[in-house]
Amino acid sequence: MISFNFAKCVICLTIFIMLVPNPPMVWPGETACADAMDRGFLNVLTINLLFSEISNREDRLAKLADFIAEHEDGGDPVDIVLLQEVVGGPLSGTINSSLDLQRLLAEQGITYNLRYRMVNGMPGVLVVGNAILSRCQIIFTIAKTLPFVSEEPWRDVTVSLRRKIMMSRIKIPGFGKINVYNTHLCAYCDPIDRSEQTWLILEFIDKLEDMVWGENPVILGGDFNADINIVNDIPVHELIVNSGFLDSYAAANDCGDCCSEENGYEGCTYAVHDNPFTNQPDPERIDYIFTRDLQIEDSVVVFNSDVDWVSDHSGVLTKIRLSP
Repeated sequence: MISFNFAKCVICLTIFIMLVPNPPMVWPGETACADAMDRGFLNVLTINLLFSEISNREDRLAKLADFIAEHEDGGDPVDIVLLQEVVGGPLSGTINSSLDLQRLLAEQGITYNLRYRMVNGMPGVLVVGNAILSRCQIIFTIAKTLPFVSEEPWRDVTVSLRRKIMMSRIKIPGFGKINVYNTHLCAYCDPIDRSEQTWLILEFIDKLEDMVWGENPVILGGDFNADINIVNDIPVHELIVNSGFLDSYAAANDCGDCCSEENGYEGCTYAVHDNPFTNQPDPERIDYIFTRDLQIEDSVVVFNSDVDWVSDHSGVLTKIRLSP
């Protein structure tokens, strides 16, 4: 009986390890991401994966993996990927979609470290969260849960959802350490609640930086659900830039709202015209990569054409200048 129970424990432990969506990775010393300083740039991508589109998720992830592989083969790899709406659980048909992306990249010979944090849902049924993939060494990751907020994703239906801000401390050989923050603010909520979430995120970042590391370069990205063409959304953007952050796309492309008839639609990141995953008529710019104490070389919107839609969102790919 004892040996039988021991065998069951070993099996259970093995299954548990296989299912953990945030497995530790073993990295070869200081060599991970060493080419970033040789290139002189760090490439950061943010993309919302659209958790609700389950049937074609593997195809969409494959397109994302192919995009990353093309950049790797071209000598300009995507060093850090910020993911929102990572889904998992039996109802979704996968353990964890960020693990799926990591696997697809590994199949192409590309190794990424992964950190994931659950945000909403019921474990063992359906969960949604955020994740960070990094070619560089991740020293550790921490997260802060923001207060529950009432959202109305459907008419006359109100649900209480929480949001998170997660941070991974990343080491770049020859440069040092950069703290990378990833978040996804409330969507169908009162704009005041979104501003409050932004204030709490900035408070979390400043306290963390001041108390532990002092002055360090910071990257903040994700889906902020705030379009500065909408009056009530302006405070979110203003809070961030007034805290010393640079809007990487706006800075690189010398534009204001960057998504309008007047300024052109190249900077739009949500519901871009002809996107098959949304029927919203007006595109918006709600996905951002902000930096503090880092210079921007370039920033483009990706996944915004008929051949490479991966979500109802387009992605933002920013090239950040590195100097010793």
